Amino acid sequence: MHVVLLRLALGLYSLGLVHSVLTVFNKKQTFFRPALVSVLAGLVCHIGAIGLRAMELRYIPLTQRYEAFSFFAALAALGFLIAYAKYRIAPLSVFAFPVIFIMMFIANLSYDPSDSIPPILRSNWIYIHTPLVFLGYAALFIAFAAALMYLLQERQLKSKHPTMFHRLPSLEMCDDLAYKSIAIGFPLITLGIISGALWAQTAWGTIWGGDPKVLLSFFTWFIYLLLIHYRLIGGWRGKKAAYLAIVGFIGVLVTFLGASYLGGPHTFDQ
Repeated sequence: MHVVLLRLALGLYSLGLVHSVLTVFNKKQTFFRPALVSVLAGLVCHIGAIGLRAMELRYIPLTQRYEAFSFFAALAALGFLIAYAKYRIAPLSVFAFPVIFIMMFIANLSYDPSDSIPPILRSNWIYIHTPLVFLGYAALFIAFAAALMYLLQERQLKSKHPTMFHRLPSLEMCDDLAYKSIAIGFPLITLGIISGALWAQTAWGTIWGGDPKVLLSFFTWFIYLLLIHYRLIGGWRGKKAAYLAIVGFIGVLVTFLGASYLGGPHTFDQ
């Protein structure tokens, strides 16, 4: 049943993708309300699928590649809906919906019916470390989308010509959304890294110093640390902060994908 709900969620998220594509080509918001309702319904189905999978495994469903992509997509969708509820920035959907759909598509494409859980993941630490990291990733995803909007809006204001995103929010609103999202995401990934180190120390007596994902995590964490430092101390705002937020999220994607393809203790399906 959880597979049916996953496929249904993918179908509902696809309307969000259609909305994004049509908005780009029409240079105006197209079918936003139906897409918003569809994504909300998709998230309900998505949460139901994750819940059923958890009941089936009697464990947090994050031990396989498709489960990780699915969980990330669900939190990204939730992050968008929360940001929209607070800021009412409809153009944010143009950046968020395609990423949510792609992650969910990968989750469905890589579905594995196996119920086996790698022994390395059988630990209560997974209930602390993994949710913290994924929640942080979701917040940083929203910061990434806001940074893209900032750069597009700034370029539009300088060119004084309407673009496909001529109804983007103000630079101040984009900057505020990006910063507040980072202010949420950075502590979460920091706690996620700390809990992961404690987990590794407990299980293996090491912090996985040779694990590629750990090294990438520290690199990504350092990028966001620089961003927060220079924003608070150096007064960085706007364009510089937006570029660094984008670079940071690229690091997040590389780190996340590294769990599947770079080897080490974080590799799924061991």
